[in-house]
Amino acid sequence: GPSVVGVTAQLYNGVSSGSGIIFSADGYIVTNAHVISGAGSVQVTTSEGAIYSAEVIGSDEKSDLAVLKIEASGLPAAVFGDSDDLRVGQTAIAIGNPLGLDLAGTVTAGVISALDREVEVDGRYMTLIQTDAAINPGNSGGALLNSSGQVIGINSVKIASSETEGLGFAIPSNVAVPIIRDLMTNGYVTGRASIGVSGEEISGRMASYYGVPQGFLVRSVTPGSGAEQS
Repeated sequence: GPSVVGVTAQLYNGVSSGSGIIFSADGYIVTNAHVISGAGSVQVTTSEGAIYSAEVIGSDEKSDLAVLKIEASGLPAAVFGDSDDLRVGQTAIAIGNPLGLDLAGTVTAGVISALDREVEVDGRYMTLIQTDAAINPGNSGGALLNSSGQVIGINSVKIASSETEGLGFAIPSNVAVPIIRDLMTNGYVTGRASIGVSGEEISGRMASYYGVPQGFLVRSVTPGSGAEQS
């Protein structure tokens, strides 16, 4: 429980809140990329109520993972387990902050419903663990645990409609950890082609409201990339 934190991202049009997991005692935090997407600033709130400004070390939209860094030490780092050892029917425990920090540290439980479930998320396919442990908005980036308290998944997606219930999905720990370490070391996932820019789409409605052209807003250019050179 103490290894799960709240993540608050200040956006240009509001605030996004989610969850995160303390990856190392010296202040590295893992969360979902969509939780901090487009953020001007990010804050981390620990289970004890301490608030820290966070630096975004790296974010990977394809895997929906991001790494933050806060200036702290002696933090209660989570223990990551082996998601390849999971079996359908095993206990699954989700910890996070559904609907914001007012419900921080909420614990829900269920079972592993399926392994290697291919799910379409925003036009890309991800292979995820399926669980019926209750996952709600704000749980994103929080921990999915086994009965030993080891992180075996990072909660990322739920299917929400009036006709569905108990369809939550998590990034397997064995998929997440190498990407997390890559982001910590390099700031990006190595071995992939990259355009070298990050930003967001400016829709026609946004363009009209802000008086700017419709298209793609470049927020940052990756140092050393082809985009920077050109």
